[in-house]
Amino acid sequence: MNQIEHVVVVMLENRSLDTMLGWLYPNDRPPAHVLPATSAAQFDGLQPDMFNPCSNSTPARHVAVTPQASSFQVPDPDPQETFANVTYQLFRDGSVSADNTPPMGFVDNYATTKTANPDQIMQCYSPAQLPVLAELARAYAVSDAWFASVPSQTWPNRAFAHAGTSNGNVDNGTPPDPFAWDVPTIFNVLGSIGCSWGVYSNTILTPSLTRTMFPKLWDPMLSPHFRGFSAFLDACQTNSLPRYSFIEPSFLVDPNDQHPPHDVQAGEAFLYSIWNAVSTSKGWNQTLLIITYDEHGGCFDHVTPPFNAAPPDQARPLDGSGFDFTRFGVRVPAVVISPYIRAGTVFRSDTPNAPYDHTSILATLRDWIGIPAQEMLTSKRIANAPTLNQLLTLSTPRVDLPSIPAPTVNTFAQPSLAVALNDLQKSLITGSAKRFGLDPAATLQTVATRQNAVDFFTRRITHAHS
Repeated sequence: MNQIEHVVVVMLENRSLDTMLGWLYPNDRPPAHVLPATSAAQFDGLQPDMFNPCSNSTPARHVAVTPQASSFQVPDPDPQETFANVTYQLFRDGSVSADNTPPMGFVDNYATTKTANPDQIMQCYSPAQLPVLAELARAYAVSDAWFASVPSQTWPNRAFAHAGTSNGNVDNGTPPDPFAWDVPTIFNVLGSIGCSWGVYSNTILTPSLTRTMFPKLWDPMLSPHFRGFSAFLDACQTNSLPRYSFIEPSFLVDPNDQHPPHDVQAGEAFLYSIWNAVSTSKGWNQTLLIITYDEHGGCFDHVTPPFNAAPPDQARPLDGSGFDFTRFGVRVPAVVISPYIRAGTVFRSDTPNAPYDHTSILATLRDWIGIPAQEMLTSKRIANAPTLNQLLTLSTPRVDLPSIPAPTVNTFAQPSLAVALNDLQKSLITGSAKRFGLDPAATLQTVATRQNAVDFFTRRITHAHS
């Protein structure tokens, strides 16, 4: 890591490891390298005999995983992702314990969305359908044991990625109140020690989700740190990236966040643009790129998450769930890219009793930058987390680059502006309302569709410029 000068993280939305990369390394084509070297030689991905029961049909039947998805917009509609729903997906009506492995409830839970075809939740993309993500995973390193930090939604998981805690919140909230998430973030820490950082959002309409979530980032003096995606591309071209860059996709207009049922090909094109900018930069040899997803979003994954999570602090949910933050969320893709990483690497934690989760990004930044203990976030989850240091095993940078064709699809399937907002989009509305002194619940009552949301943010931009 002492060869690295820039760390770049891009976090996409609501996809499990099995859904996106489950077929990456079949049993007859194992990865070239595994880390730690003593860990299993096989990639813990999909097997053709994996299934989930569908008990709502007569008679009950088994729904098998698919070798590829039937379209680039499955599952449609959006699956359930709150804490209660994720618990059912993993344990059905059985006890929530490490030794309980009943048939998982992904299909039955997805059926509650009133979908015409609950089998969609078992549709997993083939590497050929996601060539950018898959080729980067094969050319560098991918984890088959990286877990979301919380078995729940976007805000708690992104909060762990930025702050190492969700401040006791297990769901987004109805509506989410940013002041319930009013904790210091890694960006505040970096600012306090004079370390450069930037958040780049691939949208011109909605504000940064990261900034919306945390009141400690609302200070107008921090505005120069929040920029559009074109500024990231320019920084790569001029070799002027900050030490830490966090990239957000577009969540509303021309969405490329891969949040179901958004077209995953749009996310592929977005990842390609990031990869192309980083790999053609003069700073390529000094850059570490991390691609991951905030949570599984209700999509199928066959691995029960571990129960050995360190609670970050004493904060606990007020919703009666009783969750104590000792259980991780579902596996998500995590691809780490650097010319100091061997091609064909699969990595797992090298730290006893602590798998990778989103706080591993923060632990890696801590050690790489050398953040003093008295300045660092106090989360015990970060303190326990394994870092990415083990991945950079080469002493000199590779000169080869994988051959990844630029995506040729120019027009991606677009959700109708007349459809209802998903939970993340609602949170952008209510969080922004809170930030701008509006009543969140009342605002949301007037913003039912995506078109309403476009109108809301357009008015905000017009007001800000008037």
